[in-house]
Amino acid sequence: MTVDEAIALFGRECEAIWLTQPEEIRILSRGESPRGVGSRGQYLTPLMFAEGTARSLADETLWVVHLMCDRPDTDLATLKVMIAELVGRKAGFFELFGLEHASGLIRTYIEVAQSAPDLAELQRLTDATLAYANRVHVWLDAAFPWGICTGFMRAGYGTRNAEGLEQGAKQ
Repeated sequence: MTVDEAIALFGRECEAIWLTQPEEIRILSRGESPRGVGSRGQYLTPLMFAEGTARSLADETLWVVHLMCDRPDTDLATLKVMIAELVGRKAGFFELFGLEHASGLIRTYIEVAQSAPDLAELQRLTDATLAYANRVHVWLDAAFPWGICTGFMRAGYGTRNAEGLEQGAKQ
């Protein structure tokens, strides 16, 4: 696959999930994963780890690759090794949590990145992948049951009741 073909692929994949939650994320968020990941029968931690992996992939790893492509002193060969190692670990985590389609696309990025002829082409590919990874992160973030976190409030901070009114806050 060429860089241009991969960019087009990531564009189509991003568009496909722009307003429609990926099925594999829906399955993970309902605890229906055939892999059965999660300790002691629960599925919250796999959802937490998947969300964290997506955030780290988009907000840190791919963004840093993007920035490194702008630096004239960046060694392309070294950056390709880092992509294979760092991004490869993110793909492995996605696969572990049952996000096999997302994992496969991230592995496509890794493979095509290895054939990028220069930093400009690698940056174009990375930007297309970053757009897709950001969208996956948005869906995982939306699937996360953030309300459960109110059970872990620090002393002195209030919570909101069903009407949205704060209760028990510091005065």
